[in-house]
Amino acid sequence: MVTISDQLQLIPITLEDQSDLFKLMQRIYPPAYAHFWHDQGNWYINHVYGSESLKKDLSEIGSHYYFVRFRESVFNQDYKIIGIFKTIENCTYPEQPDISSFKIQRIYLDTTIQGKGIGKQLMQYAHDRAQATNHKLIWLDAMDQHPQAMHFYDRLGYQKGGLQCLDFELLHLPYRPMWYLYKHL
Repeated sequence: MVTISDQLQLIPITLEDQSDLFKLMQRIYPPAYAHFWHDQGNWYINHVYGSESLKKDLSEIGSHYYFVRFRESVFNQDYKIIGIFKTIENCTYPEQPDISSFKIQRIYLDTTIQGKGIGKQLMQYAHDRAQATNHKLIWLDAMDQHPQAMHFYDRLGYQKGGLQCLDFELLHLPYRPMWYLYKHL
């Protein structure tokens, strides 16, 4: 377990957690992203959060995959799982392959907890972890048509790198562009 604050913790995900991970993503992914997909994101959830994908994710060298646990106040002892967070150490940034890079691969949070500073705390944790492990750059992918996320990363000092295009057939065409976002440490 990683304690980020009195109210926020990261709990490592294991293979035995696959069913819980799948159910969580069925709950938190559609409110934010269902309109991006012809099938409301069902293919994506099944593909990315199934058993085989989880095995692959957990076997990736340098990968750290967590449930995000949050409680409303320090007086409330009841934590709730409100999202996932995945990072990869020593993950090459395609546009600057010679720089030691740290990737934030997944950050999905329940839309009902937005505005509580949780995303910012997770990003700060990733930044601190990247620095502590001697990385010189931190990066992630962000969808071009998700203005709230793009604004969030911009406020945190991330710059746009190159633009890539997702080739998921069930993803509506306007939502396929995805930016590389990066920040030198």
